Amino acid sequence: MKQIGLTMKLLKITVLQLLVLLSATASASPQQDNPVAVQDGDVVITEQELAYLVTTWTGQMRSVAAEDEGDRLELLNLMMANKRVAAEADELVSDNPELYYQYQHALEGFKRDFVLRTYKDSIESPDFTDLAREQYVVNKNKYAVVPETRLSSHILFEVRPGTSADIRNVVREEAQAVLDELRAGADFEEMVTLHSDEPGASQRKGKFDRWIRYGDAGVSAPYVEGLFAIQGVGVYSDLVQTQFGLHIIRLDGIQEKSYKPFEEVAGKIVTDLQNEFIKLSMKDFVTKFNFSDDVMIDEEVVTRVLAPYQPQQ
Repeated sequence: MKQIGLTMKLLKITVLQLLVLLSATASASPQQDNPVAVQDGDVVITEQELAYLVTTWTGQMRSVAAEDEGDRLELLNLMMANKRVAAEADELVSDNPELYYQYQHALEGFKRDFVLRTYKDSIESPDFTDLAREQYVVNKNKYAVVPETRLSSHILFEVRPGTSADIRNVVREEAQAVLDELRAGADFEEMVTLHSDEPGASQRKGKFDRWIRYGDAGVSAPYVEGLFAIQGVGVYSDLVQTQFGLHIIRLDGIQEKSYKPFEEVAGKIVTDLQNEFIKLSMKDFVTKFNFSDDVMIDEEVVTRVLAPYQPQQ
């Protein structure tokens, strides 16, 4: 017999399958055109039921059941065991009102979800192509924007957490002096080699090898703020404090904000429109089941049930 863990797979029966079994009667008589496939005592699995349950198996389970008699018997046994366990529900709740209403509520919840799911699957969405084009124009920043990104280099003056104020002041004075030299025309790569505390900075010539967009979560926020405050390529920032220390940032490049063409984002827009259409259709469908004009509410009964939950005076 193939060892594929069929027992564990089938024991993980879905809530849908289990509730179908719970809502079926264990002794239901098969019709002539729906012969019994498996029977154990009063519990039967008809051909049509078996055909449905087989569709819920994985492809591997179906294949081995078709090819291997031992695996097939194991699967059929577990199906029958599940059905016989489900058949115990009525007896289990017959003398226990609390369990009875848990059981009924679960069945009603399944039926409700089944109706809603079936209705949702039946909804046919119209062609949203023209509306999608309108949305592309109206909500271009939502669907098509490619944010501005910036490339930078920097010099790090390391200041570890817990460093005394005196040392911090010394480092800041050094960093400011270097910044003044750079703004006066000093060679940036030379200053990186002489002053940067970042490992490997000299080999990389101080480059931060990443295009950064505003709000980039992968980069220290003060660094991003400092980078986007720079007004032009080749210009230096003021000193920027991050958790790593003080930075002098140079803006090396800007990729301006742009927009993707409609064809590239049309699928996303259409999907959003379809989802909104389905959401509104579902809401309209559910509204039909609100109180009718014939509703009757016995306030005395409702008040009596809610009485224990009234706030104490």
